[in-house]
Amino acid sequence: MKNSALAQISSLPDMQLQELEVMWSNVFDTPPANKNKTYMIRKLAWRIQEMTYGGLSEDTKARLKKLQKNPSLGSNKKTGMPPVGTQFVREHDGEEHRVMVLEDGFEYRGCKYRSLSEIARLITGTRWSGPKFFGLKT
Repeated sequence: MKNSALAQISSLPDMQLQELEVMWSNVFDTPPANKNKTYMIRKLAWRIQEMTYGGLSEDTKARLKKLQKNPSLGSNKKTGMPPVGTQFVREHDGEEHRVMVLEDGFEYRGCKYRSLSEIARLITGTRWSGPKFFGLKT
C-alpha cells in the first residue's frame, strides 16, 4: 500500500460510487452484496485495516462462532456495553489508543477507569462523550 491505512480510509467518503466499486474489485474476490455507499465504505475500511494490521485471531473467530450459536453469551445487558474483552481502537493526533472493556470499567494503558468519558478526556484534554469519541454513538 502506498498510502497509510488511515489516509486510504479517510478518502473513502469523498469517493464516488464508481470509484468505490473499482476499489472493491481490487480488495475483494466477490462483487459487493449491496451497492449502498455507506455499506461499501464500512466494508472497505474494515478490509483496508485487515490487510494492513491483520485479520481476526483464531480465538476471536472461535468466539464469534460460539456467539453465532448462542447470541445471548455476547450481551452485557447491565451496562449496554459490548462484552468484556472487547477492545475499542481510536486514532487521535496521529496516535493509536486502545481501550478494553472490563467487567467493572475499562482498561487504558494499564490503568483502570470507570467510564469511557474519563479516558476520552485524558486523550483529548477536553470534555467528550466517551461512547461518542470511541464511535459507539453518533
